[in-house]
Amino acid sequence: MNPNKNISRLFLLLLSLALSFILSSCVTSADGIQSVKIAPDPSILRVGVSANAPPLIYKKNGKLTGLEADLARRLGRFIGKQVKFVEVQWEKQIEALENNEIDIIMSGMSITNARKYRIAFSDPYLRSGQILLVRLQEKHHFSTGIYSLMNSSYVIGTVKDTTGDLFITQTINGVKIKSFTKSEDAVKALINKDIDAFVYDAPMVCHYAAINENQKLTPILTLATEEFNAWGIRKEDSELLDQANQFLRDLKNKQELQGIIRTWIPYM
Repeated sequence: MNPNKNISRLFLLLLSLALSFILSSCVTSADGIQSVKIAPDPSILRVGVSANAPPLIYKKNGKLTGLEADLARRLGRFIGKQVKFVEVQWEKQIEALENNEIDIIMSGMSITNARKYRIAFSDPYLRSGQILLVRLQEKHHFSTGIYSLMNSSYVIGTVKDTTGDLFITQTINGVKIKSFTKSEDAVKALINKDIDAFVYDAPMVCHYAAINENQKLTPILTLATEEFNAWGIRKEDSELLDQANQFLRDLKNKQELQGIIRTWIPYM
């Protein structure tokens, strides 16, 4: 037996396994969702998303969908680039942008002073804030929105460690709070009358009201806080920032932006 031939066969086998691993770890789905880092490419728009915020960005049947996904694809066509979605953990979105692993954050991010210190934001495309989701037959109890909760005996549902949770804890005195790790669980608790109201971001509350219409849930559209959603872009990428803002101006001039938003958020 020729030992050199055996060494050659072993080398080829190892090379084949290595290539298989590399290819399997770099697969891009038919929806353009990338599972690993993508090198900068002038023909590609790398869109950072955290697909856990319906109706803004989420997965349905394995496909990214929602308002942000819709706008990302439209932006790609507007600037003549292929859109590649890159899934990033929410708390690592800005870091990924700064490290040039993505080109833009389109994931329901609101403008804050702390974030503006690190990245640039496009013009806002959506006015948002914290509102209530309640049972329709009890809507009249909450006519002043979140401030209807003052000095009440209501049990209020929040999602742990969100701006809504923080707002209720710091602002509403004497209220009973029941925290959930998932927004879906809070909605179920509201339907089952385990809580009296659910405090969450306006787009998500409107989404849950729409998909649970048969359960007779309704949003109270009085904003307790005012927040503006926009897209995060590296400060030095002035070209993409200008393109994103021109895209938004074009949609507004054609009076299309509000129609797109209402497709995904009927109450807004």
